[in-house]
Amino acid sequence: MFGKNPARAQEHTDGLQLWVQEVFYTLQGEGPFIGQPAVFVRLAGCNLVCTWCDTEFESSTWRPSLDELLLDIDAKRQAGCDLVVLTGGEPFRQNVVPLIQALLAKGMRVQFETNGSLWLDDMPLDDNLFIICSPKTKNLHDDILPRISAYKYVLAAGEVDADDGLPVTSTQKVGQACRLARPVGDVPVYVSPRDDYDTHKNAANMALCRDVALKHGYRMTIQLHKMIGVA
Repeated sequence: MFGKNPARAQEHTDGLQLWVQEVFYTLQGEGPFIGQPAVFVRLAGCNLVCTWCDTEFESSTWRPSLDELLLDIDAKRQAGCDLVVLTGGEPFRQNVVPLIQALLAKGMRVQFETNGSLWLDDMPLDDNLFIICSPKTKNLHDDILPRISAYKYVLAAGEVDADDGLPVTSTQKVGQACRLARPVGDVPVYVSPRDDYDTHKNAANMALCRDVALKHGYRMTIQLHKMIGVA
């Protein structure tokens, strides 16, 4: 959306109907489950306005019931795939608790991708629920901190701290300094290069990401889905 989306407030509903941008079957392109087949459920709307975000999450008018959404997930999922990725936008903006509970009850693994600024009090505790936090602000919601399974940072050359290799530039205002929230606890940290749609910038971002991972012991991932031509 490149900073053109409206910043939408968190909605407090029963979660039996959700605003969904799209549901699709693909290979997870980054993070702890990279390379694994997954059904992606992209929830619409976001509470933040990130200037370099290249994801469309505002154009859908689809608001399926929970039962309709579960049927669509099953229809797209192939045999042997037990991973569902809930992403956005910002999925915590809507009440996704009933959806997560239903997926876990079906024996699915659920990867939940969030910017970490919002929280839902009734989030299930389950070994098959993985909360992956990609901080986009300087502070995270206090209640999410003990539940984070892994952190994921997008790096760009010239925009990281020399001491820890993590971002120090605002995602909300171009060129403004902002030290994004840092990892808390002993959980994995993944770094990936930002796609600036520029060959030279992307090469610099890739080299930075490699060097940061080697220096600090982070785990580097790339946007595999773009490289192999899937969504």
